[in-house]
Order: sequence, then C-alpha cells, then structure tokens
Amino acid sequence: MNILFVSGGDQAFFNSLLVCLQSFSERVAGHRLLVCDFGFSPGQAQFLRGLGVLLERPAACAADGVFVCKAALGRYLRQSGHRIEDYAAVVWLDADLTLMEVSERDFGAVIAAMQQDGAAVAACGEPAGGSLAQVAAERGMAPFARALADESLDGSAPYFSSGLIFCRSATLLDDWEQATRRVAAHPVYEQNMFNVAVHRNRLPFVTLECEQWQAQGRSLDGVQLVAGAGARPAARLGDKNINTLHATSPELRHLLIAQCRLTVHGLDLCGPFKLLMAEPLRLHQLQLLSLFVAVHGEALLRLGICTPAAKPAAGFDFITL
Repeated sequence: MNILFVSGGDQAFFNSLLVCLQSFSERVAGHRLLVCDFGFSPGQAQFLRGLGVLLERPAACAADGVFVCKAALGRYLRQSGHRIEDYAAVVWLDADLTLMEVSERDFGAVIAAMQQDGAAVAACGEPAGGSLAQVAAERGMAPFARALADESLDGSAPYFSSGLIFCRSATLLDDWEQATRRVAAHPVYEQNMFNVAVHRNRLPFVTLECEQWQAQGRSLDGVQLVAGAGARPAARLGDKNINTLHATSPELRHLLIAQCRLTVHGLDLCGPFKLLMAEPLRLHQLQLLSLFVAVHGEALLRLGICTPAAKPAAGFDFITL
C-alpha cells in the first residue's frame, strides 16, 4: 500500500528520533520514515539529509516553535512535492514513539477501514476517554475553551491525541496549521487545535484504541515485553498487543528526561534523552539506539553528533550526566 510515513523533531528530540527511526526500519520494511526539520542542528539536519529522509524547514516556519511546525505538516509536504492525494494516507508518528510488533499490514488495515467509512482521519482517543469539554476544563486550557465556544463545537465530541495520525485530507492539515497559528500558546495547543480542525469541519473519522496504538501514561505501568515473532520482543498489556510505546505521560515517573551519555563501542552520543523509565522498556530502546549508532557511526562522528568515546565499551553503556 502506498503510505507516506512522516515524523519531525528538533535538536532536543534528535536522540529520541533515532530510536523511532531504528524501530520503524525494523518493523515497517520497504517504507521510509520522512522527518520534518523543526529546528535540528546543522549536523543533525545534514545527517538526516544524507539518509534521504529530511523534509526541509519552510521559510514560513523559520521562526516557529515545534508545536506550530508540527501543525504545519501540510506545508512541509507541499514544499517537498508530496501530495496527500497521491497516497492511500499520510501517517504521522511522533518522534518519541517506539514501534513494537506492528507492520505495514496493521497500518493498511486502518486505512482500509477509513476508505470503507469514507473517513478523512483516524486517531487515538484520549487515554482517559475524555471529551473536548473535559480537556478544555483542565487548568491552563482557557484558550482551547474559547476556541470551542467560538466554533460552537459540541463539547461531548471525542478528544483525539495527535501523537499518531492517519490523514487523507489536505484541507484538514491546512486548517490545523491556521488554527494553531491563531490561538494563544497553552499546554498541547497544537493537539487541541487538531481537535478543533477535525470537529469544526465535521470530518468523518475512525477512532483508534490508544492503548493498542500508542501506549502511554498509566498504561505503561502494565506493559510487559514478551517473545515476539522475530528477533525483537513484542509488548503486551494483558492479552493485547501494543503497536507502539509513546514516551509521554502526565506523570514524570514514567519518563527519563535528562542529559545522558550513550557509549557504543568507541563512540559517545551525548545530549538530551527522553526515554521510558521502566527498565525493560528503556533497555529495549537503548538496544535499538545502540544498533543505529553502530550502523551509522561514521557519519555521526564526521558530523560531530558523536564523539570518540572517553571510555570505549565492549557493547554499550548508558549513564545520566
């Protein structure tokens, strides 16, 4: 199936992105994960350019932060010559997703359901099952509440996560960017405006189960790694297969966010890391990242992303700084 997979990030998200890239390459063979430049360092951008996956930052986004850049996905696609109409769907993956036992067939099944229902978008419902009104009532969400009122949107409508999106509408992406640019900055405002764009246009949608498609938050407490179909483990929550793990949570106990150093043989990769805190899940992420560094080490060293290891490792070592 002709699917366009896209992610994005900035300098602080680069190390998380490498985990996502490695897990994607292992799970969705035959596809590339393109990456929008939300503010990479010159070396990081050149590395991704060398892989043939970088979507260059549009001039209109030069002064924008990561949230506005994400909402400008349609602009990034147009600049790089990608038309949504040429694909079965565009699939957005946040850079801090780790793909588990999921394949093109799983993505294709969602797209087939969308085509059958005439849906323009598929996304995960909010993990707690929240509605627009429930999220808008939370602390700091006054701009979102005003946007809902201005658009006369039904507060009982479902609230969607923008961490993983299937999209078949260029109009939706344009409206998402415009709404995000208009609203005052507030928590997760690009995600809030994604919801405004979906519901304002009364677009037909498919709701994905959040635990299955991007396990996050308290769901991470119950995730277990088990033997998978291939060399990598699968993730299960009870009897449920987990397609991706999302390093996001309202509770910081689920995440390791720190300056760290990963040593892979003779190379050090230092900088900000955002990983899952649970040791088995974090170890899996580090194994993916270590393989990526080992395969691409020459380019990472040449571009100054990695440095010669102060203390080489037989395999890999990881410490917080």
